[in-house]
This record gives sequence, C-alpha cells and structure tokens, in this order.
Amino acid sequence: MKRILYYSLVLFVAGSEMIQAQDWIHGKVVDKEEQPVDGVAVVLQTLDSIYIDAAVTDSLGTFRLNQEAGQAYRLLFQHLLYEPACKEISTAEAGTIFLKGKDYELEGVVVKAERPQVKVENGALKYDVPQLMKDKAVSNAFEVVKQIPGVIGTDDNIQLLGAGSPSIVINGQLTTMSVDQLVGLLKTIPASFVSNVEIMYNAPARYNIKGAMINVVLDKETTGNNSFQGEAGVDYLQRHYAEGKAHGNLLYSTSRLNIDFLVNGAKGRNYMGEEILARHTLKDQVTEVNQSGRGIRNGMDGTMRLGVDYTFRNDDELSAAYYLKAGKSDIERMATTTFQALESGQSAEERFSRTYVEGNSALHNVRIQYDGHAGLMAGADFTRYHSPGFQTFVDQSRETTVTDMQNNSKQNISQGALFINHSHTFETGWALNYGVHGGFTSSKTYIDYLYNKGNGYELAPDELENNRQKEYSGNAFLEVSKDFGSHFSGTASLKAEYFKSDYISNGVKSTLWNNWTLFPNATLSYMIDPMNILQLNVSSDKTYPSYWDVTPQASPINSYSVVLGNPSLKPYRSYSGQLLYILKQKYTILAFCDYVPDYFVQLPYQNTSELKNVFRFENMDYLLQFGVGVIVPFRVGEFWNSQVTLTGQRIQEKLDHFHDLSFNNEKYTGQFKMDNTFTLSKSRPNLKLDLNGYFVTGAVQGVYDLGYLYDVSSALKWQFADDRATLILKCNNIFRSNMPHTMEINQSGQYSRLWKLDDQRCVTVSFVWKFGGYKKKEHEAVDASRFGKSM
Repeated sequence: MKRILYYSLVLFVAGSEMIQAQDWIHGKVVDKEEQPVDGVAVVLQTLDSIYIDAAVTDSLGTFRLNQEAGQAYRLLFQHLLYEPACKEISTAEAGTIFLKGKDYELEGVVVKAERPQVKVENGALKYDVPQLMKDKAVSNAFEVVKQIPGVIGTDDNIQLLGAGSPSIVINGQLTTMSVDQLVGLLKTIPASFVSNVEIMYNAPARYNIKGAMINVVLDKETTGNNSFQGEAGVDYLQRHYAEGKAHGNLLYSTSRLNIDFLVNGAKGRNYMGEEILARHTLKDQVTEVNQSGRGIRNGMDGTMRLGVDYTFRNDDELSAAYYLKAGKSDIERMATTTFQALESGQSAEERFSRTYVEGNSALHNVRIQYDGHAGLMAGADFTRYHSPGFQTFVDQSRETTVTDMQNNSKQNISQGALFINHSHTFETGWALNYGVHGGFTSSKTYIDYLYNKGNGYELAPDELENNRQKEYSGNAFLEVSKDFGSHFSGTASLKAEYFKSDYISNGVKSTLWNNWTLFPNATLSYMIDPMNILQLNVSSDKTYPSYWDVTPQASPINSYSVVLGNPSLKPYRSYSGQLLYILKQKYTILAFCDYVPDYFVQLPYQNTSELKNVFRFENMDYLLQFGVGVIVPFRVGEFWNSQVTLTGQRIQEKLDHFHDLSFNNEKYTGQFKMDNTFTLSKSRPNLKLDLNGYFVTGAVQGVYDLGYLYDVSSALKWQFADDRATLILKCNNIFRSNMPHTMEINQSGQYSRLWKLDDQRCVTVSFVWKFGGYKKKEHEAVDASRFGKSM
C-alpha cells in the first residue's frame, strides 16, 4: 500500500509540473433560438482537409480542442438533428456557431433523424428524459427512472444492471436520504419535471457515495419575473383492498429567490399471506409443519417539505430545507399451524396464533447548503427520528394458551453531519476535487416484554433491553480527472474513512466497530468516435447494518416463526467492476463482476433445540456474481417504441458456519425484459399504451433456492386540455406472478417451502392537473436506511 501511495504521489507531482496555460481553440454551438446544442461532433481540419482533432459539445453547447490557433483551420460541425455546418478560423476564439434544424419536407415526406438515446459526460451515462419518455405512460419521477435503459424496477425498489442496488441523488445534491425514502419522494415528483437522468457506475467522491449512483436531474428553469406555479394530483389504487393518494406542489420564483412546498399523503389497507410446508428435525424426530397465515395492514402516511433557495449576484447559491415524514400503521396477522410428528403414531397438534403490531414514526430533517461559484460547497444536515411501537402476541392450542405476551419498543435516533468540498479546474484540463465529511449518530432503543400467566401481564426483567449506540465517522477524499485529447478521459479517487461505534447494552459497554478503511475508485472512458464509447469502472463500498438489526430482540411472527436481532452482525465490503460498450449512442453491452465478503441478508434457520423457525440477519463468507447484459432499443414507425434487456449471470453465496450447517450455493440465471409503448393516437385524443414485462429463470439467496418469476404490466395514458390534464389507467402484475414461483430450502436435513400470497396486482387510476407552467425544484432528503425494524 505504501508503494502504491508513493507511485501515485510521483505521478501526481509529475502531472502537476506539466500543467501549462494554453489558449486552445474553443467556442459554442446553439440552435436558431440561441439554445445550447449538446452532442455536436466538432472536427478540426487544416484548410486542405487534413484531420487534426475532434471534440463533442457539452450540455452548455461549448467545446474545446487540444490545439492552439497557430494558423488558419477549418471547423466541421455534425449532428443528427441539424444540418452540417463549416467555419474557418484563425484565432482560438471560434465564437458562436448557429445550427439549422435538419427536419425538412420533400414531396410530402418528412425526414427526421433519430436522437441518440445516451451519451457520456464526465463518466456518467446521460439520458434525455423528455425524448425517451415523450410517448410513455409514466406519471412520476420514480416511474421515469424505472424506464431508463439498464434499470430494473418493481413497485418499491430498483436495481441497476451489473451494479445491484444503486444510491439515488436529486440534482446532484449531497444527500443523507436512504434509497427507500428517496423512492417515496420520487413517487411524488411529476414525470414532466425530470429533464434527464444520469447513470454513474462509479459515483464521484464528492457525493460521499461509494459504488453506483443514479442522479435524477429536475428542470430548474425559472423566469425573470415573479411566478406562482403548481400541480395537484390524486390516485386511486385497487388491490385486494382500496388505497387513496393525493399530492400537491407549489413554487414561487423570482430571478433570484425560489420557495417550493410539497405535501402528499396516502391511506389504505394491504392484504398479505403465506403458506408454509416444513420438515423440522429435532432430536432425531422429524415433524412436519403446515402453516397458513393471513394478515392485513392498515396505514396512513404523509410527507411535507418546505425549501428556500437564493442565488446571489455572483451566482453563489444558498439553500435551506425542512423535511417531515410521518406515518402510522397497524398490522394484524392470524395463522393456523399444524405440527405432525412423522412415524410416531401421535396425533397432530394444531395451534392458532394472533399477532397485532402497532407502530408510529416521525422523521424531521433540517438541511442547509452553500454552493459557491468558485467550486466551494459546504453544508450541514440534522435528522431526528422517533418510532414507538406496541405488539401483542397470543399463541394457543386447543387445550391451553402457550404464550400471551405484550411488547413495548421505542427507537430514538439523532444524526448530524457537516461537510465541505472544493473543486478546481486547471487550464490544461486537469480537475481536482477534495473534501472532508464528519458525522455523529446517537441511537437509543428500548424493548420490554410482559407475559400473562394467569394473573395479568407482568414484566420480565431479565428480557428488558435498554441500549444505546453511538457512532463517530469522518472521511476525506481526493479525486483527479482529466480529458486526454478528444478520445480518452479518466477519473480516479481515494477516500479514507474512520468509523467507530460504541454500544451500551443494559449498562454494559462494548465497541462494535473501530476501523480505518480506504476506498479506491476509478473510471476510464475511451471515445472510439462520437457515437461509440468504451468505459471501465472499478469501485469499492461498505454497508453497515441497521440499528435495529444489531439489537438483541425477539419478535414472534406466529406459532412457528420468530425474528431475532444479531448483535454480532458485521458490515460488509463490496468490490465491483463494469465494462461497458455503447454502440451508436443507442445500444449497450455490459460485462460485470461483484465480490462482496461478509455480505449479510436475513435467512431462516430451523432451531435444533426447539420447534422454532428463526429469521435473523447473518454474515456470509462472500457473495460472488458475474455476468453479461445487453440493452437493445428499437422503433417500428411512429406506432411502436420498444426496448429489450437480456442478462445472464452466475451467482454464488458461501457460508461455512451457518449454525449447525454450511452452504455453498451457486446458480446460473437469466433475465429477459421488454418495455413497449404504442401510440394509439397523437392528436385528439392523445392516447399512449404501455405494455411491459420481464421473466427471471430463478436465483439463490443464502439457503433459499428461488424459482422463476415473471411480470406483465400495462398502462393507458390520456393527455387533454392542452396537456395540462393527464389521466392514466394502470394495471401492474396482471397475472400475480412477480413473486418467485417457489422459495425452497433443502439443505443438510433442513427442508421448507414457502408460497407468498401478498397482494401485488394493482389497478391504479391517476389524475394530474398542472397550472401556471409549473417547474419543479430539487428535493434534497434524509438517510433513514438504518432506522426502524426488519420484519
């Protein structure tokens, strides 16, 4: 490691000595309305047509060539949507070049070029959302993200092809929001407010995010005059039970001040259920367990955000926001469980269980951030989370009450963070970013258990848990990037992190984690030509368990199953690599590999001392997966727009010491995904039909062997009233098939099969009305990924 740091320092010093101020040829490309045109290929030639260099304009329409203006040159400008242009120059300042639109009519036929689907900017895959989504029946920003090539999404989470679960940020803002909370926030943001989405398989170090990242860029356009704009919408959802949602968004803007307000709420019921068949070996006796469970969740939740952004005359920006998320829910589960000792001649024992869980949660977040025009960014963030809960569990046989228990729990979390980053770009094209980030978290957890043994509920003092977890973290990063000519660019960073966690359980103090960690990351891009790009990403990450999962607690589910905490749970490291080839700025071919030592996931285990099925988060030895994928979009006329994603991979999960057994499971799996949009009518009425589906051959998760699954969903979108009103009818999971066909465990004498009956099929009717030409402002948010219970 010392040798690596030494050579890195030598290379950096050598590179710094080469920095020279050069007056390179540069300019700007705009259309006839003086709007910047990005993705324009700029070719530099001598006057006798000898090739010198080439570049591509950025999102501001600007370009720069690695050539000084020592003589007269010719510049050629080419773009699929615009007429070619040519300009002769003799100075470094090429000025502003105007391009003329390429659409034209010949004998009644309109000739149109197809816009590129993706381009690479600073290592990020950038997708033009208005172009990609113009025909799709999407109603919110989360549905937009799920439609981006390479993103695979369900109702509540997303996966990135070749990178697993990515982090999400909005408008490139540093954020402390968990993926789950950001998904909830994206569902409240209208699809029309998303200008583009950036996919980064290796997030820049300044985001304080390691690994893959999705940046959702919202339209921040405001007018110079005072304006008041907004949008309101309602959703009706019908699964087994009904659910209703409503949202409203307001924005007041001037040339320098923006005040935005968001509020939304939801209320409804959800149905859940499962069927279990297990054969449990206990003291050489095999007992067959048949269980049928059903449940209902009643819940309501809401979010509110108030943000203020002010831009100073020197273009510095100061932003402040308050974010509130609160919810209340109660879950009632009932199960019938039959225990039959095989080959014993004994009669079966039948048990009935009822579980009632009541929970509330409230999260408050205050955030302030300063973005300076000179590359300085600083901010502070504070979060307060409060979640009390109550549980009643009754387990009865026909003759007696086995367990009658009440449980009170409470979790209070306070979390604060400070950060400061600085970036600097040198005239030679080298960019340097560096910064520090520090945080502190205090988590208090209280759990008690009261049992009714005939004389009312009495506290069990030996099971009382009163715990506190304090965490201290700090990291510093250094990142360098450079465009080497018009073809090759690279970014490399090194982040050093210190993390300490002290744990006090019923007055006994211990240290969970106390270590330093280095996170190297690199992204290399090679532009074969403006339409074909090769990119290599290498990244590292570290994931910590939630505060509740390391708490020594027991939460019974039914007569046979219980959820336990794991105080010895360790964080896991992950190392990822992706090699992408983007063909014609449209097709994507990807090879990927992930190695994750100490990977943890919640797994079941049949206890060898009692008839109990225990669910607990466990660290594996490692998770290893690698594979290939391809994304192929195509269009058939103006009627059919489609995208096909094919993936094949090998998954291996290994754990040598899993209680009384071990496993080393591997599986080859494939996935086929196809998204289709059909334009039924473009004028009056304006009707679009989406028909999407995917099929997965199966997978493994620890001791689970997961069967195949598939999903078919559709949506019909109608826009009217000058596109201010939108009505969408959706049906998700039409065949109720997006859960694995089987979930089976058959290893080392442990056998069980699980059939999930959760009600996933949903019919949704959405109505949205926009007024005042609303343009949505960004919403920074809050990390709660380690808050709350895992059930």
